[in-house]
Amino acid sequence: MNWKLKKEIIEKLEKEKGYKVTKRGGDVNLLFIYPNEYSTSVNNLGYTGLYKLLNDQEGILCERAYIPSDWKRRENFKVYSMETFRSAKDFDVWLFSVSFELDFFNVIQILSMEKIPILSKERDDSFPIIIGGGIALSSNPEPISEVFDLVFIGEGEDFIEEMSLMLLTKRENNWDKKRFLIEAQNIEGVYVPSFLSAVYNKDGGIEKYMGSQKIPIKRRIYLNFPEDPMVSPIVTDEAAFSDMALCELVRGCKYQCRFCLAGYFYRPYRASSIDKVYKKVKELYEEQIPKLGFIVPTIDQSIKFKGIGSYLKSEEIIISFSSLRLEDITSDILDIIGLTNQKTVTIAPETGSDRLRRVLNKKFTNEDILNFVEILKDYPVNTIKLYFMLGLPTEEEEDIQKIVELITNIRKINKNIEISTSFSTFIPKVHTPFQWEKLAEKEYILETQKFLKKNLKEISKLKIEMKDYYWSLWQGILSRGDRRIGSLWNYIYKDGLKKNVLQKFLEEDSWAKEVYLYKEKGSTEYLPWDIIDTGVKKEYLWKEREKAYRGEITLPCTQNCKMCGVCT
Repeated sequence: MNWKLKKEIIEKLEKEKGYKVTKRGGDVNLLFIYPNEYSTSVNNLGYTGLYKLLNDQEGILCERAYIPSDWKRRENFKVYSMETFRSAKDFDVWLFSVSFELDFFNVIQILSMEKIPILSKERDDSFPIIIGGGIALSSNPEPISEVFDLVFIGEGEDFIEEMSLMLLTKRENNWDKKRFLIEAQNIEGVYVPSFLSAVYNKDGGIEKYMGSQKIPIKRRIYLNFPEDPMVSPIVTDEAAFSDMALCELVRGCKYQCRFCLAGYFYRPYRASSIDKVYKKVKELYEEQIPKLGFIVPTIDQSIKFKGIGSYLKSEEIIISFSSLRLEDITSDILDIIGLTNQKTVTIAPETGSDRLRRVLNKKFTNEDILNFVEILKDYPVNTIKLYFMLGLPTEEEEDIQKIVELITNIRKINKNIEISTSFSTFIPKVHTPFQWEKLAEKEYILETQKFLKKNLKEISKLKIEMKDYYWSLWQGILSRGDRRIGSLWNYIYKDGLKKNVLQKFLEEDSWAKEVYLYKEKGSTEYLPWDIIDTGVKKEYLWKEREKAYRGEITLPCTQNCKMCGVCT
């Protein structure tokens, strides 16, 4: 093992506080790979939480692996486990946690650097079993499915115990890979891609699937979340959120923003309590309680924020609201902003007009935003961060002009606050009412970005971030594609991730952009991700799309409403 990498890993382990693996070995050795940087991996609740759960299973030893940001500059770089510095090939099972579609590229490059055959069908029993999971794979595994022996769909808490027992049974009975996969596909949420093949029609769409894999694959849902919320078992100052244990106070979102995958994929909306989270924190960290960061995508009135005032004052807890819904702002929330001395507040207007916001199913108005900015003058906030999307369904020139108007009015109300804006390209997300939409053309996005830069440049204390359309295009291809992307993986496996390699695919497989991105889908069209059953009925999504075009608002989720299909 390269001494530089070993020294780097040792230094990272010495800085970690919280959970430590005490096992000396296991009947099954599993390498849990996060295909991105260490600082990102250690703040991923699903990754670190399931890492601990895996090691809680009798007979299972799970170790972590990541890839350094500068790995491409390191000669003959290889992946090693953090805990024992073992080579990746020494493990029985590799489990990839993939949260972002662009990390598909890193999965392929890891296989290449380890000289592991790219496709499941090319790997015999001398190679590790390779399993994939995470939201990027769960929502649509098809673009990269044939790389994995098995893909897990959904939330992993219950799956861990069942899969651990299956792996132990494989070892005890000396099953080969094929027998193991036959047995494993009986576990709810398990998808074995090699047991399924697609037939395509002359229009480039999917005609049907064939094989022994039962479809659709039902998404696993952890219904005990309110009693057992996820808490980071490891903290470190090298994490993106330094020395902070992240706490999942709620899972999913009660609002039905029509562009948002998380709001539909993580249904039903579930809320735990601060008391239950804090109890779990004390079990993990005993007397050395770290700072706690509650990541709250939406505010539930059942969550008793008043009860944490003493913690807030003692700086034991930091609450981070991912993005504030203005209709949820209460005096309690404003008190938290003041007590925690929060310097930055984030709002996602998404667009500049109330009309287009209603299309997205956001009912707060520009007037609401400006009133909130006025209120913030009484609090220690010095930065307001605004998220916008470009190329939204039904978007018109007036909607873009109103973005300029909104930001200008914010500046007029508060001349001292720093305004930070981020503009990304709308990507039609799978399993949402906008999954049938097409991606805006490059020329339109670039012209819109140019207009905004020109008309916003005179506003003081304004930061503007324009997301690169090129990577939005690739995110769209990877999130909306199917197995025919396979030629791309071969290029990257052989030559690495380079822009000329990506361009080669776009030129030689020029149909991909048209089929996956620039063609509006029909209501009855079979989509690559239809093999996944999230619980939300496709008919419901289509009706929500129709409501979007009429500018109609859908009310937030309520328990057991039986409208979308998840709670039936």
